[in-house]
Amino acid sequence: MGVIEGSYRKKLRWTIVFLLCICGAKAQVAEPSDSLVEVYKSGDTHFFRFYYPSKDAAGENVVLSSMLIAWLPSKPATTDSIESFHIYSHYTITSDKESPSSDDNSTDRLLFCRLVKSRYGLIGLNSAYNFISRAVVIAPDYEGYGVSKEQSHPYLSQRLTAQQVMDAVEYGRMLYQKHVNDQRALAFKSGWRTFSWGFSQGGAVALAVQRHIEENDLSDELHFRGSICGDGPYDLLTTLHYYLNDDGTSYGVSTDHQQGMCTMPMVIPMIIKGMLDTHPDMQEHALEDYISQQFLDTGIMGWLASKELSTTDISKRWYEQLQYGLDAQSRHYSSSQMAELFYSPSKDVVWARLDKLFTPSFYAYISNPDNFETVPTAKGDAWQDVHRAMAENSVAVGWQPQHRIQFVHSRGDMVVPFGNYLAFRDAHPDDEDELYRIDDSIKFSDHSTVGTTFFAYLCVSGSYGEYFQWLDASPTITGAKPIYRLPFDDDTWYDLSGRRLNGRPTEKGIYVFKGKKVAI
Repeated sequence: MGVIEGSYRKKLRWTIVFLLCICGAKAQVAEPSDSLVEVYKSGDTHFFRFYYPSKDAAGENVVLSSMLIAWLPSKPATTDSIESFHIYSHYTITSDKESPSSDDNSTDRLLFCRLVKSRYGLIGLNSAYNFISRAVVIAPDYEGYGVSKEQSHPYLSQRLTAQQVMDAVEYGRMLYQKHVNDQRALAFKSGWRTFSWGFSQGGAVALAVQRHIEENDLSDELHFRGSICGDGPYDLLTTLHYYLNDDGTSYGVSTDHQQGMCTMPMVIPMIIKGMLDTHPDMQEHALEDYISQQFLDTGIMGWLASKELSTTDISKRWYEQLQYGLDAQSRHYSSSQMAELFYSPSKDVVWARLDKLFTPSFYAYISNPDNFETVPTAKGDAWQDVHRAMAENSVAVGWQPQHRIQFVHSRGDMVVPFGNYLAFRDAHPDDEDELYRIDDSIKFSDHSTVGTTFFAYLCVSGSYGEYFQWLDASPTITGAKPIYRLPFDDDTWYDLSGRRLNGRPTEKGIYVFKGKKVAI
């Protein structure tokens, strides 16, 4: 009887969630943008916001938001042009204010200003590096942030996020080309190139974007050159095993990490919920199957849904609960009981013990190494289904890259362990130093400090200029010129290079009309 009632409750809960999702989708009033809207300018760097059409995990239409950043001198020379195109995937955030298109995100604006303002040439590097900075950058918010912040964010659902990022790339390029046609932006230079890059969650998304580009034959169209991936969770199972087993001595370094501890606890429910929301085998399960009642009682899911608190804000709230205890509905947890769940290595910093964060039965499953000798194929078991969902969202295995990848990863990172890079290396043992390579010179164990260093080197000091040059030295890919896909209500004809034509062409050839190739 209890099993039947439990099953009924789960189905009822998912029915309610489904209805709320429908209501939320209908409540979204944003429409895809007809043009780029400038929201900020700093010298030669212009920031534009745009909305674009995409699909959610269920295949339903959704409108998402993105920033486009472009280099545009106030008095461009006749020879000035855009030399590169950057696809930027952002790191894990929990506050909408941290999304790229937010008016409050001054950090990203500073980084992009440094990148786009010909910074590499200004600090004395060879002028050949100008191709890095005379750029257009696409920086999507991801579903669940920006214009879609009322919706759930499909955390680490790699193929879905990569597709949504590429939808932003396609639509953003189309809108930018309209600005070029109207002489409000610089045209792309012959021989321009595209790079994908990001840190943390963004590092994994950047790699997933490369996989998407290659698997969908977009390399020629985008002049794609490769990716720079910093400390990315390319393999979720590797990350989980590190939390369970590392005693501070993994990968030849010494850290403060302890066995069975997660140093950034909010990522655990984000991962599980991401799998529940997007993987078809997870629809019959619920968060309570995996996450303990005590951890849920802290308020974490409400905080994540609100999109108002940063990861630092959340950690501070947990620290207060650790100090003073917690009252949740009819349940009370003393400070000593909270100390069984949380550990604080320093003020306002909180780690979580996985044996208390997870339900006992799920913790027993993930703690048994025999369960991970193979990926389970049977469906219906809550533990095996989430195991398979996490395995299938790995970007370390299951594909053969065609372009170079520059990995940057600290061996001491306690949130996204170095084993994520090793998982990729082990899956591609013959390509290291030729198709991909690693820079493990950053030594910090604090994930945020690693990220700050990564972006400082990439966008501020120009220290990673050589990385772009190494990617650019990949074998040249020849093929079709880029095609700018235009909205279906646009009655203008274009040639394959994106130039506007005066009416319907009369000469034989292939043209673009209403977003499609048309043969005359």
